Amino acid sequence: MRRFFSFSELARMYFPGCATSKNAVRCLSRWIKGCNPLIKELIHTGYLPYNHRYLTSKQYAIITKHLGDPYEY
Repeated sequence: MRRFFSFSELARMYFPGCATSKNAVRCLSRWIKGCNPLIKELIHTGYLPYNHRYLTSKQYAIITKHLGDPYEY
């Protein structure tokens, strides 16, 4: 079974201090765009920078590999 993760939930885990989930999504998107090795790896999985409501388990693993565990923030 394939598991999907909500991009906004992941963003809220990385940025719990943001007032809204929209702000958290913006912050996480900036982090991803600022890390060239991460974005290159994600694009190979079908990730589109402007259409990322849900992430596959592989995309989630790639993000946490490059940015660290969201529970540490």
